[in-house]
Amino acid sequence: MAKSRGGRDTKSEQGQGVAEIQLPVFYNKGGRRVEANGTRFSSKGCVIYTNIPHNCGTSFSLRITNPHSKKTIQVDSSVILKKRFDSAKKWGMVVRFMNLTTNEKDEIHEIFSRTPAIPKAATESKYLKTPIGQAILRYFNLKKLIE
Repeated sequence: MAKSRGGRDTKSEQGQGVAEIQLPVFYNKGGRRVEANGTRFSSKGCVIYTNIPHNCGTSFSLRITNPHSKKTIQVDSSVILKKRFDSAKKWGMVVRFMNLTTNEKDEIHEIFSRTPAIPKAATESKYLKTPIGQAILRYFNLKKLIE
């Protein structure tokens, strides 16, 4: 549960029904074919990590390759959000699929239901390497030993 600005509890829908898989996707920008990694696929859209993102509101054609059948699906999509991900290391864009036929929806659902999810690697906080982080870590380790 998350708190809204008014202080009320709101349910977060982020991440519900979303497959955490990575697939190569292709699109054209400025006459060039761009290959990028698509992840967090759903029947409504996906997230694309790329160094060359489109601007918000841009409509373009996205090609997704099914790794099982090697068949390529071409879907119309629109950029909802362009931002940096993963502590400002990667640029990316959030894309919504538009005008999907039932056949395309079924194919996309088949892709993310049959592909195994990639487990997220456990990452250590960058603050633990600072002197203050080390002092805090020492404090909690001593507290555990005393108890």
